[in-house]
Amino acid sequence: MEIKKVCVIGAGTMGNGITQVVAQAGYDTAMVDIKQEFLDRGMNAIKGSLARVVKKGTITQADADKVVARIKTYTDMKAGAGDADYVIEAVFEKAEVKQPVLKQLDEVCLERTIIASNTSSIPISLLSSATKRPQKVVGLHFFNPVPVMKLIEVVKSLTVSEETIATSVALGKSLGKEPVVVKDSPGFIANRIANLAANEALKVLEEGLASAEDIDKVCRLAFNWPMGLLQMTDLVGADVVMDLGESIYKETGWERYKPAPLLKRMVESGYLGNKAGKGIYTMFGPKQ
Repeated sequence: MEIKKVCVIGAGTMGNGITQVVAQAGYDTAMVDIKQEFLDRGMNAIKGSLARVVKKGTITQADADKVVARIKTYTDMKAGAGDADYVIEAVFEKAEVKQPVLKQLDEVCLERTIIASNTSSIPISLLSSATKRPQKVVGLHFFNPVPVMKLIEVVKSLTVSEETIATSVALGKSLGKEPVVVKDSPGFIANRIANLAANEALKVLEEGLASAEDIDKVCRLAFNWPMGLLQMTDLVGADVVMDLGESIYKETGWERYKPAPLLKRMVESGYLGNKAGKGIYTMFGPKQ
């Protein structure tokens, strides 16, 4: 299947990151959200990201301008997605939010269009049930920050076709990513491992075994990870980490995925991490 136009639903952190890499790969690109202010914010994020790579000398300003020119924004889903060959949904990580979006996409998209969900944990079989084209619904799990992270998990449900998987893998490679096909399972692979480790790091912090800074130092130096698990929680968002753990626990009954009490208190107190301007390092980091 030839892909010429890709539409991304959602202009938030993941949505604008996906939009950027799609446009950088040379595709005609649409970005859709419910309000123009969200689209404007997303476009500003893309321009800021491109400005940083221009400053590093990775691309020229002329190339960056071409990327921006390939992106069209819409508040009307049919206008943005109606003629797209491939659509990537990147809205809030809740099944009750994603399913109505997928249902609407099923109604407005061409019959041949593949619909992918950028979900980190929700079963694709559940999401595809909102459509009449389950054979063309796939998981395409990008990682944050999208322009930097190389991995894409291509999630294969029981009902998706091999053609859809093959097309999705090819698209991922064309974006300069490394696709890995995984079975439809709670948390897939990356988040099933990362969530468990992050939850344990929070328990270690709660027990007072070491400071947040030193726990993350152990993660970096012992395992050669680029950042510590507590820093990662601040980056991703405490609410996202908690929702992911609860989702896996609900699906499997595995006690080890129950969110640490400290994580719940952080979310209840609004200490969500970088996006809220306060998180683990605000509360437990070095005092200025």
